Amino acid sequence: MMASDSATPPPLWNSPAVCGASISPEAGWTSARGGPQRGGGASRYARVRYRLWLVDTAAGLAFLAAYQASGASAMTVRWVRAWATSEWLRVFGYLAIFGVCSYVVFFPLQFYRGFLLEHRFGLSRLTLKGWVMRELKHLALGAVLGVLLFEGLYALLRHAPVHWTWWAAAGWVGVSVVLARIFPTILLPLFYKTAPLQDEGLVARLLTLCRRVELRALGVFRVELGVETRKANAALAGLGKSRRVLLSDTLLEHFTGEEIETVLAHELGHQRYRHITKLLCLTAVGALIALTLVDRTAAWWMARIGVVSLADVAGFPMLLLSLSLIGLVGLPIQSGISRRFERQADRFAVTTTRLPQAFASALKKLGELNLADPHPPRWVEWLLYDHPPIAKRIAAAQALGVVLKEP
Repeated sequence: MMASDSATPPPLWNSPAVCGASISPEAGWTSARGGPQRGGGASRYARVRYRLWLVDTAAGLAFLAAYQASGASAMTVRWVRAWATSEWLRVFGYLAIFGVCSYVVFFPLQFYRGFLLEHRFGLSRLTLKGWVMRELKHLALGAVLGVLLFEGLYALLRHAPVHWTWWAAAGWVGVSVVLARIFPTILLPLFYKTAPLQDEGLVARLLTLCRRVELRALGVFRVELGVETRKANAALAGLGKSRRVLLSDTLLEHFTGEEIETVLAHELGHQRYRHITKLLCLTAVGALIALTLVDRTAAWWMARIGVVSLADVAGFPMLLLSLSLIGLVGLPIQSGISRRFERQADRFAVTTTRLPQAFASALKKLGELNLADPHPPRWVEWLLYDHPPIAKRIAAAQALGVVLKEP
């Protein structure tokens, strides 16, 4: 996880599919964005993103509360029950209507964040048509996953009302593992073309590094990302036989072999320290705590909205609102643990490759090209940064390099 700025990760990789298996924001990709820095530069770009996070969070909570309190949720249930003949269809119909309403309300914010802002700062190569097509793919994938997850959740609420929290937490971990396994072979090709890397020297170098730390990878693959963005990305993605090294064409263009080696070594550090397993265990514990809190407090808010059971989809907005508020409370803990893991992986990268200057150089490029905020406000780092700020990471790599040179 090499991200130079991790406050707002790209949508595709902000998912369990790449949990701990890549070198980017929140288990996504390393982002190194090149090209002209139109519209202000790193500090201005960072300030806009921080404000967008605040607006997005507040608006999301307000939308859930309004959908429930206004009677829109109850009306949606009545519409669905008029034609749905089973609970599965009722949940599906409700989610479809709720999802459309949510997307329409938040589309202006999504369009600004995903298209206008990226072009304003010279970070995207997508045309409007290209952005729309990519957005439709994200929307379709998110809809399929969302329906499957919530259908499963409501099935548990109906059939295992006493122990549903345990089953739901275990199910979430299971979904994360499955998505991580299929990400490089099924999900990623939906968005980008991939092919085995033809640079035999670089392939040998990276696979030798994998063998040296006793971690196997299927091979090294080139991802055609340049047609869409100037972002330079790399990842160690997949599990078991699907694990492979992914390098974007833009990364290969801007980074040296030594820099790419240190980037991969960082990811291998996550594997060596079993960060993925630890994160999955922490995710399971966190999910169980959150779901248990929802279960224990549900009687209070259900009585106020006229819902008699958590299995009643009419209470869906309040269920999401409760989980969101609990998630916000736990976010600083999650971010702090992640930053600790990232510091361990950084140290592993330097001590394994013995290339502190190359690692610092890679971080510096990421910071410059990604318009990363080298010194974010303390509250932003504490709450949102799952990686240490880029300036701290560079300083730590350089300091470790000095130590390694000492006799």
